[in-house]
Amino acid sequence: MNDPQFVEASRNLAEHAIRSDADLDRRLDFISARVLARPFQPRERESVKRALKDFLSHYDSSPEQAGKLVAVGESKRDPSVQPVELAAWTMVASDVLNLDEALNK
Repeated sequence: MNDPQFVEASRNLAEHAIRSDADLDRRLDFISARVLARPFQPRERESVKRALKDFLSHYDSSPEQAGKLVAVGESKRDPSVQPVELAAWTMVASDVLNLDEALNK
């Protein structure tokens, strides 16, 4: 699912989640409601939070990769969102969009 349109869709979902609320859990709720039509279960939520933490760490140490990721696609990214944060949330959104539950709905 590394197709440019899929990455762009993940980025746009991430941007909307980031702009929806500053609270981490509310952002996760935003993504899960739109992709899964249900809230994350507690174990799922913890797994996604760990993934986000790892993605933030990765892109914080490689900001050039974050910039490349958020530049994928035809739509312009929101310049008010920092590339590292947007890249990490893009990967979280991509992970959720790649769940069998999301793909087979």
